[in-house]
Amino acid sequence: MLYFTLSLVLLPYSLAFCKVFMTRGEALKHVFPEADNILKRNIFLNKGQVEEIESRAKTQLHSKLYLFYEGKKGNETLGYAVIDTHHLRTKSETVIVVINPDGTLKLTEILAFFEPSEYMPSKGWLRLYQNRPLEDSLWLGKGIPNITGATITSNALMKSIRSILAIYQIAVKGKGPE
Repeated sequence: MLYFTLSLVLLPYSLAFCKVFMTRGEALKHVFPEADNILKRNIFLNKGQVEEIESRAKTQLHSKLYLFYEGKKGNETLGYAVIDTHHLRTKSETVIVVINPDGTLKLTEILAFFEPSEYMPSKGWLRLYQNRPLEDSLWLGKGIPNITGATITSNALMKSIRSILAIYQIAVKGKGPE
């Protein structure tokens, strides 16, 4: 009975941290406002691709399956987007990572965040990633400052972005092993 009572008391507190900012459909419309078509492309990575991606990203992948959305206007590719959910301290966050056709990062937006709000990165911090390629300066403490008090969040997001940029290079653009 005590457990049940505590659950009822603590449930609103735990739900207070749960925040969904955009659905997948809303996010895709937001990042590709001019698109007249958004194509879905399933990427199934083989062992060689995984090894090359992990080497370039300098982090481990959490899956071999990724869904890339390609924003199109007529025959022109506007960019690519990946929605990624990853674990933080005890809960998760979902982000959309958008890549320009040249392989640079266009933007990153948080779609859902389930940790306490003080651990959530600001929009200003997320803008530091804009127009950046996958390179050695795309690391916390090098080209991107760490977030004081939110190290786990900033590290998880950095790994996600680096992985998605490397997957784009190797599996979407074909700049790596088959």
